[in-house]
Amino acid sequence: MTTTLNAVTSTGLVQTSDGSGVIKVQSNGVTTNALAWVNFTGSSATINANYNVSSVTRNSIGNYTINFTNAMTNANYAWAISYALPSPSANNNASSAIANNGNTTSSLNILMQRQTASSGTTFDTDYVVTCSIFGN
Repeated sequence: MTTTLNAVTSTGLVQTSDGSGVIKVQSNGVTTNALAWVNFTGSSATINANYNVSSVTRNSIGNYTINFTNAMTNANYAWAISYALPSPSANNNASSAIANNGNTTSSLNILMQRQTASSGTTFDTDYVVTCSIFGN
């Protein structure tokens, strides 16, 4: 059950529910808290801690799907990820990036990529990956 608490100056505190179980805190009609978050180990996709995430699937090297316990209202949510790079490669000038490989209301698919001047490759990290999802 989602419970929306909305503070409106004219009516005070208003609580509504849609039955999904996710508590939403709103200010002026906009949700202000994370609707889901997860802390997982990159190489194994093992979840260490989470909120509103049912599983993380490692589809292939550096390709992960984060599955939500309760669906988002729409696929236009924002997400932020942090992670540690794996051991340095022969090319220490490589940069890395996270690519969105597809949002749906029930999951987020990401690619962890290392870019060099000549090519881009996906990678796993043996360290923790954290992801937070915000939306309305």
